[in-house]
Amino acid sequence: MMPTDPCIQTSDFGCISSSRYSQEVERLRQTHGDSTDFSNQRGLGAINADQAYAHLELAEGATVEPGKGVTVGLIDTGIDTEHPLFAGATISEEFRAGAFDERGGKFSHGTAVASVIGAQPTEHANGFHGVAWGADLQMFAIPLADPPPPGTLYGPTAPGSLGSADAEDAMLYQYVLRQSMDILNLSFTTPGLIKDYTEQDIRFDFGQTIAALAQTGVQDKTILVWAAGNANDRACTPGTVNCNRMDNMLDADSPEIYAGMVARIAELQGHSLAVAAVDRNGDIAKFSNRCGIAAEWCLAAPGVNVSVAYFGPNNGIPGRRVTGTSNGTSLAAPMVSGSLAVMKQLFRDQLSNTALVTRLFATADKSGRYANRAIYGQGMLDLGSAAAPVGVTDIALGNTVGSPGVNIQSTGLRLGGALGDGLGQALAGQEIAAFDSLGAPFWFKLSGFTGATRGPSSLIRLRELTAQSPITRHTAGRLMTFTPARAGGSIEQDLGYGMLRFGYRERPAGANGGHFTLADNATTLTFTGSNGMSFSTFTASGFAGRSPTSGVALAWRPFDVPVGFRAGWLAEQATMLGTMATGAFGQLSADAAVTGLETSFEIGRWHLAADAEIGKAHPQVRGGIITRMSSLTTSAFAFNATRQLANGGLFRIVLSQPLRVEGGRAALSVPTGRTKDGAVLRQSVSASVAPSGRQIDVSAQWYYPLVNGELRFDAAWMHNPGHNANVDPAVRFLAGWQFEF
Repeated sequence: MMPTDPCIQTSDFGCISSSRYSQEVERLRQTHGDSTDFSNQRGLGAINADQAYAHLELAEGATVEPGKGVTVGLIDTGIDTEHPLFAGATISEEFRAGAFDERGGKFSHGTAVASVIGAQPTEHANGFHGVAWGADLQMFAIPLADPPPPGTLYGPTAPGSLGSADAEDAMLYQYVLRQSMDILNLSFTTPGLIKDYTEQDIRFDFGQTIAALAQTGVQDKTILVWAAGNANDRACTPGTVNCNRMDNMLDADSPEIYAGMVARIAELQGHSLAVAAVDRNGDIAKFSNRCGIAAEWCLAAPGVNVSVAYFGPNNGIPGRRVTGTSNGTSLAAPMVSGSLAVMKQLFRDQLSNTALVTRLFATADKSGRYANRAIYGQGMLDLGSAAAPVGVTDIALGNTVGSPGVNIQSTGLRLGGALGDGLGQALAGQEIAAFDSLGAPFWFKLSGFTGATRGPSSLIRLRELTAQSPITRHTAGRLMTFTPARAGGSIEQDLGYGMLRFGYRERPAGANGGHFTLADNATTLTFTGSNGMSFSTFTASGFAGRSPTSGVALAWRPFDVPVGFRAGWLAEQATMLGTMATGAFGQLSADAAVTGLETSFEIGRWHLAADAEIGKAHPQVRGGIITRMSSLTTSAFAFNATRQLANGGLFRIVLSQPLRVEGGRAALSVPTGRTKDGAVLRQSVSASVAPSGRQIDVSAQWYYPLVNGELRFDAAWMHNPGHNANVDPAVRFLAGWQFEF
């Protein structure tokens, strides 16, 4: 397994590591939190909106407008569309049920509520912006009763007394819910704690209204966000239900009728919720109804000293447009409505509305005081947590969200040198979706899961430099390239008609950087006959840290012939030309047939040699997003000129190309998102695996014998390192001193 730091696609920074992504979230969070528009709306910090904005900005870019593309409806008193805080906003207003255009003669409840969602950023000293200031607002104005004067006795609605308004209310809801909107904010209610009414009571009084709000037959129902009510601690008549006998103040331990209806009516559960209010310290507001029996469908949000767009009387000047503050669950509800709009945008409208509500509840802060369900229900609204992955984030291998998948942290594709940047380049720009424990999609750049490809490392080159001296190997007038490269040790036995050798930590014979380097550090058994025939078997399987590769090689080169031939077969059990897949990429293996040709001859004092290989690899893929891979054509070659020096040393010039894929394609089925009903969306991708460049190494090597050992130097220039045409040439210098003791 290889550790993976997933590459997360961002709009402005490209693909960045998860660690840098976290740093950028914190940086952007600080930027948003320090802005005047943000800090002037205290509730934004309380719900961690800055964290959500950071995630949204990284995904969509610095110009993103939270809530953009989402429509939030409101049924309220109306809205001052010309208010400065709505300049540039997309707002529609429609007057229903005898409502009229507000003129500023009294406080505009609807303008205040709407501004918590959609107030625009402004340079005004007291300005603020809404939770989802990029959302479109649809206001449906209706007459609403004024708040009762202080000291007014609380009077719950008697069961059976609302039937006359049911048909009219149902018509209003039917009309509004037929409009194109995602969320409907309802900052009003009817007096009466829901716990004091049975399901039969509610159905009798609100039968037609329930049918309209249930939205039966609608595939993705509009979310209904209700204010829980401001009835707690209201003066009440001694002896009436819920009236505290000690101080004659109401114990509003459950939401009022409309907000709490979800606790009695099953058809409303999933898309309807109640919102209680907390004060500046995060405690339940003194006036707020508690969640009570509606706890499963209720949560809390800031509702005290909430900044609002003020439209109404001011110092005796009607209609003067200013900002102000207000209290009430009427202001807590739009905090939730705006948060849902941001979530819908962030998840690209791939989560159903009921899934958004479920996520909102699941990510609410349930720690400490917020664990008290009777008061806070599902907890305190936490938009920042709702915007971040929850639990394990998996790449789906099945066709539905929640089916078996693979953690992104265990997913990677470590490209072998032969593939270079081919597959990484082909996948550039391709997104892959992963799903958190709640089924929400998050997007990553697929090429970010592919490891960087490099040519042979300096450590490998150094090992080659310190291997058996070419001075001693240069025998019988030629380089014995069919002999395995020694790095460990061997046991040899002369059989009279040939040599048998058992070696360990050897590389099977082949071109420098060729196919048999895939079985580096192998255990070998080689028979070399007196007629120039050589047969070798090798395996690197079963040894810790070694690529499990096995194979055979057959070579023939008579001593009186300047040309030699070889053929071989390799089987990689867990890699494909050195490429290793983990996690969602599944498992790779391959077998390859290799043929090679070598020649060597003398010209004056120079010994010239050439060695070339071609191969055909047959990959096998299973258990991942790579669904098929064609046969791959491969090549490797090396040319060298070696000259013995008068002092007994040796000088060599080498021109070589390490193993490279010449052609082949991979097919992938990449999850790119989800449908609202949980089906995984996939994109078929066909990608070339041939790299963009061709690595050519030119090196000069000098071996100088000493009394005690041998001095060695190696200088090399590499064109297109890693077979990557986009990488600058590299230069390498190595030196060593070898001696035996």
